[in-house]
Amino acid sequence: TGAAPQAFSNHVGAPLREGLTLVHDMLVGANLRQEVSVICSGRIISAFDMVRAFALGADVCNSARAMMLALGCIQALKCDTNRCPTGITTQDESLMQGLVPREKSYYVQNFHERTMESAMELVGAAGFDDPGKFPRRAICRRVSSEKSMRLDELYPVVQPGALFTPGAAPAKLEQTYVAGAEQTA
Repeated sequence: TGAAPQAFSNHVGAPLREGLTLVHDMLVGANLRQEVSVICSGRIISAFDMVRAFALGADVCNSARAMMLALGCIQALKCDTNRCPTGITTQDESLMQGLVPREKSYYVQNFHERTMESAMELVGAAGFDDPGKFPRRAICRRVSSEKSMRLDELYPVVQPGALFTPGAAPAKLEQTYVAGAEQTA
């Protein structure tokens, strides 16, 4: 959000797709996925963003940015200054007058309901009845002006327990797992 310093927003942490697949795949590869719920956030705005996150391993999606936009956020990037012109992220009473919760709550509720309906329509159109069953192979991503790849080609599916058998998991994932194990030993 605009509340975080830009250095944090732009350069700290992992991008959602890479971070989500790393966490999910590590848990699957270590036979721990069934023990952990994975909750993701980070520019989840549309129904497609949610479905893609489910395909990559999320159990739940948080959508702060979308709800802020539905509330009336104009992304003025003044959240941390107490000078938000829409009154959403300020304690200044003169600026807060633009935020009328009784009126704005309808927009947020409506956006949320329509987004959830749309997500389920996408899931159903792809032939599934549960977002948790949406596989990586069902989504393509354009990787250049002339090429698209399925998500399972970009992020290979890891078999349960694969990290316990050398060479059974994708090399990069196995290297990360081994490096982490060495650091904690």
